[in-house]
Amino acid sequence: MNHIQNSNLIAAAIGVTVGVISAAGIFIYHKILENQQHTSTVGNLDAANKKIVELQKELEALRLQQSQQKKKRKISRKFTSNDSTYTVTDNDTDIDAFSTADTDIGDDEFYDCSDSESVIGDNDMRISDELNQLDVILKEIDEDVSEQFNINVYYKLQTLVKSHEDNVEVVWRFARACYDHAEAVNDTNIRRTLLLEGIEHCEKVIEVQNPHLFKWYAILVGLNGDYLSTAEKIKNGVRFKNYVEMALDMRPNDSELHYLLGRFKYEIANLSWLEKKVAATLFSEVPSASYEEALDRFETAAKLGHKTPQSQLYISKCYIALKQYSRAVDCLKEILDQPSLITEDEKVHAEASKLYNKYFGYCS
Repeated sequence: MNHIQNSNLIAAAIGVTVGVISAAGIFIYHKILENQQHTSTVGNLDAANKKIVELQKELEALRLQQSQQKKKRKISRKFTSNDSTYTVTDNDTDIDAFSTADTDIGDDEFYDCSDSESVIGDNDMRISDELNQLDVILKEIDEDVSEQFNINVYYKLQTLVKSHEDNVEVVWRFARACYDHAEAVNDTNIRRTLLLEGIEHCEKVIEVQNPHLFKWYAILVGLNGDYLSTAEKIKNGVRFKNYVEMALDMRPNDSELHYLLGRFKYEIANLSWLEKKVAATLFSEVPSASYEEALDRFETAAKLGHKTPQSQLYISKCYIALKQYSRAVDCLKEILDQPSLITEDEKVHAEASKLYNKYFGYCS
């Protein structure tokens, strides 16, 4: 929106300038014609030529004067309802001028623009070109994002975010890349450094209302909770919840957001008595959540397309907590029937296998 507004202001400033200079040109043009007619009558061509040179100098002086005034001029335009007349308001004087609209005079005949206008136009075009190039780069980056982590995407965005730290489209993609990179490394120190790097850049633009920014910021905040004390983890979790809910308000059909909110509700419902006591010391009202609420979020996420082995694992955990063991076992069996999962997500497969062996007997 700001870019559009700035473009409109630049266009208005150029329009006013061109109109004033065109009006001056028409005035001098008619004076030349009058003098040509006069000199042809008296046959004094030398005098006419001399007059033309003088008038040309006047025109150049007028242009120079206008160029100097524009540097300190605050311009406003007032259009009448039925014609093309407008007023240019200066700090020192008011000049009534008219444009060449609705006249027989072509735009090319008297069009003129000062150097400062050219600079404005060039800068505007340069900014537009840079934005277009950035759009192309971000589109290419999005195409490179896949289930398999590509470290080149992280490095590209790390470079971009240094020069576009206020651009939310760059920042949220960088936050996503930080998450992907953190999930791909085993070193806990490197992992946390990546999480904090993404969090830091998100917080620079966190006032911008963008669901992608809120989502990836919440994800990084949530993962950073692994390195915090119980008290800080609970406080961090509330911040996680708030940003996920704000993102959901803007994207109610985002399956990942429903899954994330389900995770929060499950973790709160799964807090021990001691952990809840700690939470009570931090908040006037302890965050409330139930296994039923968590299950509802997970199932909504699945209906919207987020049906991953990990989300299925949490659905089975909710069923176990609600003592619906038969449903839990069916869900766990569905996870274990995916042979590729053994290599793709060994942790999920191992936990699902452990729970299945523990609760299978409850169904007999």
